[in-house]
This record gives sequence, structure tokens and C-alpha cells, in this order.
Amino acid sequence: MSNFQTILVAIFLAFFVFAVLIFSGVIKIDGLTRDKGIPGGKVVVWGTFPSSSLSKIFDDISKDNKELNVSYKRKDISSYQQDLIEAFANGNGPDLFIITADMVQKNENFVYKIPYASYSEKTFRESYIDGADIYLDQEGVLGFPLVVDPLVLYYNKDILSNEGIVSPPKTWDELFILNSSLTKKENSGTISQSMIAMGQYGNVNNVKDVLSMLLIQNNNPIIERGEKTGYVSVLDDSSSSVFVSPVEAVLKFFLEFSNSGSAVYSWNRSLPNSLDMFVGGELAFYLGKASELFTIESMNPNLSFDVTQVPQIKDTKAKRTLGDIYLTVINKRSTNLTSAFGVATMLSQGEVAKAFGAAVSLPPTSRALLSEKPTDNYLFTFFNSALISRTWLDPDKAKSDVVFRELIENLLSNQLSMDIAINKAEGQLELLNKK
Repeated sequence: MSNFQTILVAIFLAFFVFAVLIFSGVIKIDGLTRDKGIPGGKVVVWGTFPSSSLSKIFDDISKDNKELNVSYKRKDISSYQQDLIEAFANGNGPDLFIITADMVQKNENFVYKIPYASYSEKTFRESYIDGADIYLDQEGVLGFPLVVDPLVLYYNKDILSNEGIVSPPKTWDELFILNSSLTKKENSGTISQSMIAMGQYGNVNNVKDVLSMLLIQNNNPIIERGEKTGYVSVLDDSSSSVFVSPVEAVLKFFLEFSNSGSAVYSWNRSLPNSLDMFVGGELAFYLGKASELFTIESMNPNLSFDVTQVPQIKDTKAKRTLGDIYLTVINKRSTNLTSAFGVATMLSQGEVAKAFGAAVSLPPTSRALLSEKPTDNYLFTFFNSALISRTWLDPDKAKSDVVFRELIENLLSNQLSMDIAINKAEGQLELLNKK
């Protein structure tokens, strides 16, 4: 047995004992093999990560715990939520399923929440990144954080070098200085090379994430979970003591990049998709996810690029980026809750969590693992970005995308004033919260 396998067995047995203590007297422990006192039964896990990446991890868990059979099924991201709803309705849902924050509201009734008396809030906060705190509510812990896919800044090294620019911007205000060197126009006024893609919706990749990140950097959580009121939209934070609300400040800043009279005019609706323009060598900065690294490399193997953390607000005391924080949750109707708990906890800590992150090429959410800084430049940035990642309780990923799209289009077309457009978007998000 390899060292990893030995660790795997030891960790699982430790977590299993913990699971028994948690569930003792609360549920029937069907997953306990009666003659040996070790974890047993079948645990089915659903998620959207490729099966080829994770098969060895789950196979090793089953192999080294003979009474336990853990299987993973990859679901298509476009139908994942509907698959879950149908499976739960039919009584054949998975024991564990992996979600992100935009799936919390829709699946809250299916999740076994671990009470704080069993797994303290302090322990959770000390174990995982601050952004994972969003998975704590009044009743307990929603699940166990796995990995995070942070928004980062990819940049074209050749474009910067050609203009004598030593390093990418650390703050947003630096873009106002850099744009005159990095955005190139033909005599006709057509943009042939762009500094950064912002200010439009249809041809800016990850645009809702970019807007969400800007809002979070401006201390607007977008959606809050109230103790008595449930989920509430705070997009239009009119109670703010500042003269300009965070959302208004974000929208004005974002739209400047498509304003032809602005010092940072670098984008318009006639340009290609921002990812295509970046891999084509005509975009200096691309706001993309860590998970897009291999896509960029495969689309243009000869592209000279690097990656760094997203720019921040000048003089900020708290760096922030947006990140998809993946969470393993337990189906409260699982027939093998104890073993499911053991598998879920093991996936989020120690060597297994490290192997999971490596398998899906994303940084872990475990503080202990993030303290082990990788030497690879890309991973080093991804790890540091994981620590400052935050997310929000998006009620419906697809429908909220329409809300943000309409908000931007209404402002670009001058169909609605800033106040009315924001108010409309706020009302639309509020309706999504109630569905």
C-alpha cells in the first residue's frame, strides 16, 4: 500500500468516527458495517467536473475501504439543476452533490445542514477561506468547500513589452494612464488593439462575473440572507452613506470603457468576443477564470501571456476577486448519511483535497493547503487569488444574467436613467429570490 493510500485509509476512518459522533442519536447509521464497525455501503456523488479527472480519487477511496463503494457521475452543467430536481422527486438523488453559490437557493430544501453544535462555526472559519463563509447560515453548515475558480487577469506580455510597460496594473485607476498606449485605432477610428474588454455585455466574456467582482470590491454583496426575511437583494443599496451608491459607481466605471469620449475608451459592440481577441493577440488584458488557462493555451499555443491578480480599488484595505467556490453537500434523504459525511469531509481536507484540486487544476479552499505555495507562476497566482475570492448567492444563474444584461443595455441605449435602471434590476432580482 502506498503512502497516499495509507493516509487515505487513516483519514477516512478518522472522519468516519467523527461522522458517527455527529449523527449518533439523530439518525439511523445505515452505512455502518455491523460486523466490523467500519464505513460501508454505497455513496453516489454527482458533479460537473470531468469523470476522467476524478475517477482515480474515488476509486482509491473505494479500493482502500473495502466495505465502501464510492461512485462519481458527471452531469452536464446545462441540465445539472434539472437532473437534481427530478432525482430528488423520484427518491433516487445522489448521496453527495457538488454545487456553487448560485445553486444554494434552489437546493436548500434538499441539503442536510450540519448543526453548529456538531461542527462549530469557528472550526469552519479556521479551516477554509473567508469566501466560504457564505455557506454558513442560521441553522448550520451547508457543506464542505472543495476548490475555488477565481477571476484573474491574464495579460499579453508582448503587448506590454512593446509599449515599455514593465508590469500589469495593480489598481483600476492605472488603466486610465495605460489606455493611450495599449488601445490602437485605425484612421477610421476602428479599434485594432484593445487594452481591456469592458463597457459592453454581448461580447465580453465573463461579463456578469466582472460586474459582480466590481460590486463585491465596492462592498456590495448583491444578495443577503436575512434571519427572518430570507434572501434579499441589496443591489440598490440606497442606505449607503456615500454620495454615490456602490452599484452606481460600478456601472459608471464599467460603461466608461465603451464611451468613445472617455480616456479609457477601449471597447465597443463591433469587436469580437473578448476571449477570441485575447488569444488572437489583440487584447492586452483579459479578465478570465483560472479554469480558462488550458483553453487559452490550446487556442493559441504561441501566445506569450501571463496571469496576475485582478486590479483592486486604489488604497483598499481588503483585496477581493470573484470566485466560484465549489461545495460538497449532503442529500438529507441519503440512505447512507454517515458514510456520505465521511467522504465529504475527506474530500475537503488533507491529501485527498490536495489531490482533488490537482485533478481539476484549481486551487483548494483549505487554508492549510493554500499555505503551501506552488512554484508554478500560474498556480501561485491562482492560490493567492483563492484567498481573496468571494461569491454571492445568485438565485438563478441564467435568469440573473438576463437581469444584468438588460441593466447594461438599458444604460447603453439611454432607454432608462441610471436610477430607474438600477431600481428595475433590483426588483427583478427580488422576484428571483422569491421563486
